[in-house]
Amino acid sequence: MIEVTLHRDMKSGLVKARISPANRLLEEFFETEIQNDAAVIHYLSSRAADADGYDVEVTGNAFNLTLTADQYVISPLFDPERASQEGPRSDFFFILDKWQEFLSGDS
Repeated sequence: MIEVTLHRDMKSGLVKARISPANRLLEEFFETEIQNDAAVIHYLSSRAADADGYDVEVTGNAFNLTLTADQYVISPLFDPERASQEGPRSDFFFILDKWQEFLSGDS
């Protein structure tokens, strides 16, 4: 099972993630595209819930996210040397829920 540890860097104010098993691309996606933005969390949850079996694709600042019925695929936009990363959709939403809980309790 996937584990996630979140903390706020007191110097920068940014949320940092550590995901186990290690998945640096997924950590970077959350640290870049979600960060302190609860509205993005709500948007992703709403889009996924309303997808009616269709894939959901969202392009952010540095990554493209595709959610299929059972997978997530994260692709870097500006680094062609890095491969896309995929995994279980349930893992993505587990982290998204943990991130929302962290932001809710962090203020």
